[in-house]
Amino acid sequence: LKDAEGNSLKLNDKPKVFKANLIGGVFFGMGWALVGACPGPLYIHLGAGNFIILIPIISAFVGVVLYGLVKNKLPH
Repeated sequence: LKDAEGNSLKLNDKPKVFKANLIGGVFFGMGWALVGACPGPLYIHLGAGNFIILIPIISAFVGVVLYGLVKNKLPH
């Protein structure tokens, strides 16, 4: 593989983090199931006047901020 300038790309394998992926996937899936909509349509629900959907939207933003605060302490 080469980049736009013709230089060869070096691809490094990522470490296997099965446990972290499993735990993260379970939490993501449970949240998705509880809300009943994937992240994209949340804003469609909001535009349609379903203002209760603000709770999952705000929760998603809080989750992103919390992840940003603790990401250096997590095993990546």
